[in-house]
Amino acid sequence: MSSGWLRIALRALLVFVLGAAVVTFRVVFAGEREIERSTAALEAGDPALATEHARLAATWYAPGAPHVRVAYGRLLALAREAENRKSRDVALLAYRAIVTASTSTTWLIVPHEADASEARAAIARLESTAPRPIASATQPPGEVEKELAVALAQTPGPSRVWTVVLAASFVALAVGIAIVLRRALDETGRLHRGPAAAGAAIGLVGLAGYALALWLA
Repeated sequence: MSSGWLRIALRALLVFVLGAAVVTFRVVFAGEREIERSTAALEAGDPALATEHARLAATWYAPGAPHVRVAYGRLLALAREAENRKSRDVALLAYRAIVTASTSTTWLIVPHEADASEARAAIARLESTAPRPIASATQPPGEVEKELAVALAQTPGPSRVWTVVLAASFVALAVGIAIVLRRALDETGRLHRGPAAAGAAIGLVGLAGYALALWLA
């Protein structure tokens, strides 16, 4: 690779890093703001509003971001305390917020999967003791709880199809770049249009597939 192309590659990498930094800053800033609003709602004695803002903070997801950990911790604390105080509606609201936040930010991994599993079990437990139609009123609460837990566990996860598309797109992007670097450029640094166009086309297809998979996986 000539020094000119190396500079171009480094500049492209810099643009990527800066773009990623801007996105991360936006996510962290928004998440921290929702945590502040949740804290204000708690101080005002409004657990429902505090739960909603904590849920929003959790949905501003970035791996390792402190506000995400705080949000899930707060939701669990709210749910457990409400359950201890026999405040069933608030407990259900907080537990459901955990499941919703985890599900809505699921991609190749499930954020706070253990917390979501605990929340699903708690929802099933609480729902099993709720007033039921006459047809199921004689069904033991333990059996109802088990059925609810099974139903809640069937929350759709990441699409395997889009996961495969994601991997294939990454390979296509890498192959396209490799074609440009190895075949489109000769030792003198001259660019050959045929291989360059082929590599660029493959790379663009990979980039488009990668972006689409990120959005839909």
